[in-house]
Amino acid sequence: MSTQIGAINTLNEFIAKIFKQPKGDLADRLNTRLTVAILSLAAVLLLSGQFFGDAITCWLPHQFTKDWIAFVNQYCFVHGTYFVPLDQELSHDENERRKQPITYYQWVPYILAGQAFLFYMPRFIWKSLCARSGYDLAGSIRYVDDFWTVVKAADGSFRDRLSHFEGRPAVYVWDALRLARKKGSHLIPLYYAIGAALQAANAWIQFYLINMVISTENTFWGPSVLMDIVSGNDWQSTGHFPRITHCDFNRRRPASVQLDTVLCVLSMNIYYEKIFLFLWFWILFVSVVSTINAFYWIYICAAPYRAQSTINSYLETDPQLKSRDSIVDFYNRLGSDGLFVLHQMAVNLGDLPTSYLAISMRAISNRYEEEDKERGKMKWEKTHLIQTKA
Repeated sequence: MSTQIGAINTLNEFIAKIFKQPKGDLADRLNTRLTVAILSLAAVLLLSGQFFGDAITCWLPHQFTKDWIAFVNQYCFVHGTYFVPLDQELSHDENERRKQPITYYQWVPYILAGQAFLFYMPRFIWKSLCARSGYDLAGSIRYVDDFWTVVKAADGSFRDRLSHFEGRPAVYVWDALRLARKKGSHLIPLYYAIGAALQAANAWIQFYLINMVISTENTFWGPSVLMDIVSGNDWQSTGHFPRITHCDFNRRRPASVQLDTVLCVLSMNIYYEKIFLFLWFWILFVSVVSTINAFYWIYICAAPYRAQSTINSYLETDPQLKSRDSIVDFYNRLGSDGLFVLHQMAVNLGDLPTSYLAISMRAISNRYEEEDKERGKMKWEKTHLIQTKA
């Protein structure tokens, strides 16, 4: 009983990790979380079906022994089969018979696992570039998210929450920005746009790969198969993921080699058809969303006023705001990297916590500017005093 409970808890933790709001926009979540999870799960299930189930079963003459049957099944699984409709005669020409080879089913689990890896690669590249910039964006978002969880659970006024944010998250984010600028954090918006463009390019490549695996040049393969299923045209007439195929193998005899042809049942094709039909539509959807997202972030990098308009709506709720000139001064100190960080906070955490953070960061930046001016004044006075004594 305890083992079953432990397994359920482990499954719940796995599901929570998959569907927990990750640090990224919609396209990033679709690519690196949902799609990776779907492909990985499908690869594991199909691979286990190959190892522990009967991936292929061939119909052999009764005189074949058990060992021969096992050998032929393995041979046809490894060598591949071909499809010829059962109402058509088999040609004596081997090349003519094998016009529709079926060779993908052995590799499907590995192809899906490779696709899962490739869908995560743009995220890995983005994280590497982000680390190179010197700013831990994911860490900052997690820090603010954890702090917001505590603050929103406590009773307090607008001013109380602002004071909480000014005390910790705003200082944390602002100090991290000031430190990262020595390593080149101003490039972090460009790095994110590159990551988004890589996600879009990778998604379209994966869509092309799906079409290669199913060996089709039909641009609208998904809708055509769906229409065949709805209209009742099964695999025997369309050839889509045939359940019954043919396999040729040679039997050596003392003075000759005999060619035998047998029928084989590919039971896995029942699942492959549904999986690839779903993946065709899903990866097409992810590709379109990723492309729109890439153009959006390129636009944001080229036209930062779009992000500024979002942050403006937060800052204008500050009761301490005296003029819009102070907002312009804040943006000048914030820089392109700081503006990007605030925009990412809004994308990941929502408007309310980001508004508290933006207002608090403006207050912190004003405080730091006053402190810098004071230190500069003291340094000037000290230098002037030394020169006067000299």
